[in-house]
Formats: sequence, structure tokens, C-alpha cells
Amino acid sequence: MTEHHDTSPHDPVRVSDDPAEVAKVHEMISGMDIAMLTTVDSSSSEGRLTSRPLSTQVAEDDGDVLFLVRSSSAAAADVRADPRVNVAYSSMKAWVSLAGTASLVEDRALVEQLWSKGADLFMEGGSDNPDNVVLRVSADTAHYWGGDSLLGTAVSTLRAVTGRDSDEPSSTVVELP
Repeated sequence: MTEHHDTSPHDPVRVSDDPAEVAKVHEMISGMDIAMLTTVDSSSSEGRLTSRPLSTQVAEDDGDVLFLVRSSSAAAADVRADPRVNVAYSSMKAWVSLAGTASLVEDRALVEQLWSKGADLFMEGGSDNPDNVVLRVSADTAHYWGGDSLLGTAVSTLRAVTGRDSDEPSSTVVELP
């Protein structure tokens, strides 16, 4: 299942599957630790979306990202009920939105490999605790704005907001492998 980011004629966007663009997305998200994971709230009958901050443990070359979560958490329950997710990153130079599907990986060796001192601060029982699992997001697309420089991102964002140069793409959607 491939999720596509919506585009509008009022918001010109460049679409690419160029490996160089995939590498650019990887470079951008590799430099951003905290992400906002958006899931469909499994406790809501209205299909409400909910977001929570997570620390990225690994950003893979193909755009997939790995997080440590508790199997008993609301995030894990949401993913079990509906694996469609969005992961949003933000920095001074760029914004990245990954759309894809998530899965829970109960691999003790992988949990141990990803475990860090930071994980100890937020998760109980260490890497041996069976409640601590990996949440893998397999991204289909990455939609990004900016990424080259702080000044360049500020100028292109201002132009997009004010409608100047509206024929110039203000963002790029990258089809991920």
C-alpha cells in the first residue's frame, strides 16, 4: 500500500524517485533526533489522529525509521489496530513528513542493539524487558521543505506563504524504495 501526500495546484510540488533525493531525505532525517509519530487513535471511534514525540534510534538509507516503544503503550495499540502512520521531523533548515506503515518488532537482539542511556531514562526494565519493542516505520513517501540552508529555507517558505513565485515548487515529494 503506497500512501501519497496530497498536492494542490495552489501548492506546487516536485515529485521525484531519484536516488539522490532518497539520499537527501536520509541525510536530513539522520540529523533530526526527535520525531512526531501520528497514528489513528485506537481508543477513538471517530478515527481521531494523535501525535506523540519519539526519539529516532535508526534512520535507514531507504527512509525507514526505527523507534523504541513499550508494547503496552497507546502507540503500539494504535499501530496494531491501524498501521498507517505519519512521522514528522523539523529542524532550523528543513521539515520532513514520512507517510507509510508501522509494525512492531519483538526482536530482543534488535532492542538490545538500539538500547541507549536515553532509553533507560524513558523506558523501564532495560533491553531485557519484553515490554520494550521496536516500532519500525516503513515509509512510502517523504515530503520535504527546505534542507539546503537556513536562509534558503526561510526565503522559499516566505515565498510559498505569500504566494510569490507560486509556479516554483515549494516542496518535494520523494517516492521511497
